[in-house]
Amino acid sequence: MKQLKGKSEVRYALWQAYNKKCAICGEPIGYTQLQIDHIIAESIEKDHNELYRVLKKYDLHKDFLLNSLYNLRPACGYCNREKSYYEAPEEITAKLLRKAKNKISDVNREIQKYLEESNYALKIETMRKAVKSGELKLEEYIDQVHNFVSDYGNEFVEYENEFTNFRSIKYNSVKLDGYLPRLNEPEGSCLFTFNSFYIRGMSITLTHNEILQTLFKGTKTPTDQLMRPYIVDKLSEDNYIIQLGSSRFNLSKDETMHLCEVVDRFISEYIVAIEKIEKVLTCKEFLPLSKDLTKYKLIKIHKKLWGLMLKFADEHDNYHGNGKWHIFDSSGRNIIKVYNNEPTPQYNSGFHCVIHSLVDSNDSWEPTEEVWLVWWDVEKNKNYGIRDYWTVEQTYHWLTNEFIPLVMYSYDSSLSRNKLGFKKGVSFDEYKELNTFNNLYFRNSNRYIDIYKTTRVNELIELVNSLQLYYSVTAETYLEKKAIESIYDALIYILSISSDTDFYYICSKLNINQTSNINDLRTQVYRKKKNEKYGKVSGGVLDMLLRSISASIEYSQEIINPDEIKLITQYLEPMITDYNLNKLVSAYLTSK
Repeated sequence: MKQLKGKSEVRYALWQAYNKKCAICGEPIGYTQLQIDHIIAESIEKDHNELYRVLKKYDLHKDFLLNSLYNLRPACGYCNREKSYYEAPEEITAKLLRKAKNKISDVNREIQKYLEESNYALKIETMRKAVKSGELKLEEYIDQVHNFVSDYGNEFVEYENEFTNFRSIKYNSVKLDGYLPRLNEPEGSCLFTFNSFYIRGMSITLTHNEILQTLFKGTKTPTDQLMRPYIVDKLSEDNYIIQLGSSRFNLSKDETMHLCEVVDRFISEYIVAIEKIEKVLTCKEFLPLSKDLTKYKLIKIHKKLWGLMLKFADEHDNYHGNGKWHIFDSSGRNIIKVYNNEPTPQYNSGFHCVIHSLVDSNDSWEPTEEVWLVWWDVEKNKNYGIRDYWTVEQTYHWLTNEFIPLVMYSYDSSLSRNKLGFKKGVSFDEYKELNTFNNLYFRNSNRYIDIYKTTRVNELIELVNSLQLYYSVTAETYLEKKAIESIYDALIYILSISSDTDFYYICSKLNINQTSNINDLRTQVYRKKKNEKYGKVSGGVLDMLLRSISASIEYSQEIINPDEIKLITQYLEPMITDYNLNKLVSAYLTSK
């Protein structure tokens, strides 16, 4: 049986994985001078006691195979001869074993590439010989070569740890290797490789922005709908024009379907990766900065209030006292840092949040009339929570419920003080009860719709109006049959519990016969639902539907109960899901 190190694909793969260099001295090696050798001598396999001793010395599993990729390395002739005369030092052997282990994925990838190339060349050569022998006509040969696609297979590889978040997806003629967004590094990338004959081996790299702009829209839509930005046009039943990055090329129908399959799998993983970040940071109701996706806008306040907050933090630096509010590190300019030197009953030691100001017009750290307060994890923590580094939402609640009210209480000149300077008669808790503070700040509220927080009629109207505003400027979207029917069901239900409504408005918006009979109106809406097309749906159609729903709710708001609010919201859930997903993608596009 041929040894592993003697196989041509293994030799080639090790040579490529080590960048065509000797694993020991690091010098370049020509392929003809390449030598493959065992790191731990294969000869000791016959001596069980010696084998046990060596495996134990290098902390290897008892089932470790000496004749495996984990024990092979490329070497130049000189280093291999030197090893023959004496056993390499323990630290060098250990280093080589670690390096071999780390190179396994690279070696396997090169082996697969070698085999694919060999398979491709073999098939082409077989056809060439068939033409020479007369078994295959030249025209048939050209036609087969034209349509030849070397199959990558169907494989999904996931590799995720604290250093990388790698995905490799293969589907017949298309392969994608990509890095997903992860905590503190929210921008991923991907590399496409094609095995179609005319673009064989071509590689195209897409950045984070290109992934969200090009691959996301039209996900899971049929190819002939042309709703995917990278499918430029359909020239014939078997010829599509594709554009990825700056490259434009043609693919057959099957190859285009292979591409779509890979894209759908990857973009689904990509979105999930962003959602994982948001789940850890509890930030889905906040907007990241367009130039730095690791920072999030919390609230906008007047510069005078920001000045008072900075003043309070400076006066309550943790080196100036050990009171409840001596929790600030006042170093730095225009920055609030919550920090405690020692653990307390409430917090672990260390930083808990860092907030800096940002003007609306440009990313200056100097406050102007109004400034945004921005959440920033300058230390890039791994532990988030109440006792450690606060998440975005936790920081927001601390600011609005605790810190801002305390600052206002501390510097409120209307409160009288005794001779020692303490406020007379009004405690902080009483001050919070007597005053409202939400007029002191502004925050974006249309980033994410939470259906479980919609419990009142005015909240339901606001939800529908947010959807209507979004779809009024959306050219088209893709909805399944159940989704479009569910939107009509929301309107039909509201009309079923109402005795009156704005008939003229609804009939004009839905382009149905004018009526003042609620039953007739409901019947016409039901008929329109049955005739409505699904799949590619115009934003204008959804705009008119949502306007009608909003008008019906406003007209009937006195009779809609909480359970019905929940039901109507559930009817609109497909649109809410689509809205939230598009808002997520829009939020994480950068302006770099």
